[in-house]
Amino acid sequence: MGGILVINPNSSEQISAQIRNALSDFDSVTVVTSASGPSAIETDEDVLSSIDPMLVVAASQPADAIVVACFSDPGLDHLRAHTSTPVFGIAESAMQVALTAGSHLGVISSMKTSLPRHERYWERLGVSDSVVADIPLGLGVLELDTPEAESRALWAGSQLIDAGADVIVLGCTGLTHMQENLGEMLGVPVVDPCLATVETAEVTLAGRSVT
Repeated sequence: MGGILVINPNSSEQISAQIRNALSDFDSVTVVTSASGPSAIETDEDVLSSIDPMLVVAASQPADAIVVACFSDPGLDHLRAHTSTPVFGIAESAMQVALTAGSHLGVISSMKTSLPRHERYWERLGVSDSVVADIPLGLGVLELDTPEAESRALWAGSQLIDAGADVIVLGCTGLTHMQENLGEMLGVPVVDPCLATVETAEVTLAGRSVT
């Protein structure tokens, strides 16, 4: 089998490289780019257009587990319906992991347009009451690998803590490289969704191998 397949549903190799760096300690992980996906996933239309190309990528190579590495969890239900392989969405997993570290979650997102989509998803996951706020940085997914973006993320994290958050969730794969620095500067747990999801997948696979 093929270990943990992490699919970047957009076509940006820049984002895939950031995901690989975040997951570099995991020998079991292969990160692949959905080359026919949208260049970035920022709107509801982008989410929908990413699903079919991602399904093709998922079917093209064997894996013990599949991770959908976009915070909108596009195509998660589709993948689960078409494979017996465990499939994990980074938003779903990150929120579950965050709730093991605290009870009041703050989310840092990339753009304001993602907030209604996130709110609908929090309702579906049953975590809405735990989310104190979701603050966008006003930057596109491909604009997050800059000192300006990290400065905005630090400000957003501070605002979330002031609003009562005791755990911060990074609401975009483009933010994954900030986790360590933000955790040190903010003084609260900061959940990188890609890292949290791969750890969840490994625990799940370990449990399967025992049984």
